[in-house]
Amino acid sequence: MALTDIQDSPLAPLQVSRPLALQSGPLSSLARLPEIHAEASEIAHLSRFLRASVGAAAMLMLLGAVAIAVAGGAGLKQEFAWALLVLAGVGAMLRSYIRSTAQAFDRLPMREAAKDLRAVLFYTGFAWGAGAFLLLGDNPLPLMGLCFAVLPSAILLPLLRDKTAGLFFLSPVTVLTAAAMLLQHWAAMPVALTMLLVMQSCIGAGLALAGRSRETIPAGLSLR
Repeated sequence: MALTDIQDSPLAPLQVSRPLALQSGPLSSLARLPEIHAEASEIAHLSRFLRASVGAAAMLMLLGAVAIAVAGGAGLKQEFAWALLVLAGVGAMLRSYIRSTAQAFDRLPMREAAKDLRAVLFYTGFAWGAGAFLLLGDNPLPLMGLCFAVLPSAILLPLLRDKTAGLFFLSPVTVLTAAAMLLQHWAAMPVALTMLLVMQSCIGAGLALAGRSRETIPAGLSLR
């Protein structure tokens, strides 16, 4: 058979197009691998964040009990009111976790649960920061006030490992504690205020850097 007969044969286009068709499937699957890894990484991060809310709630209750026992400088009514505010935030955190586990491991329900949990942590930051007025009294020791504001941030934020949630909790705690220092004229107020702002800023900067370094990791390597 001549070469021209092979080229003119109706089977020739099929012989050329079949390898191309076989190659298109694997190539498209390979092109989708980064997207699949990114979705799996997001699900893993949201799941870890929601699961960490249980430990964060328990730690917040423990720190609250220690604060009432050690740093309580106000009356019983103020301590009780502050404890109720913090317990309301703890209950809402646990509710967000229970709600997330009751749904399938899909990104949309987990995104909504994570959004609710971040809002709850914003409220919890206000509730904890209110203790600078309700719990510590008019003129507490500066070291006591610093420990009250900095310890929850230093413990909870690495536990949560979520930049937005950490900043939502850190900001109201810092603002309310600083306001208590200014309005109630704490002893050594300039030094205490400077130390508060520096320490909380360092914690916030570390949280932001950790979140940025996590975003630079390829999606396929971030499943940790």
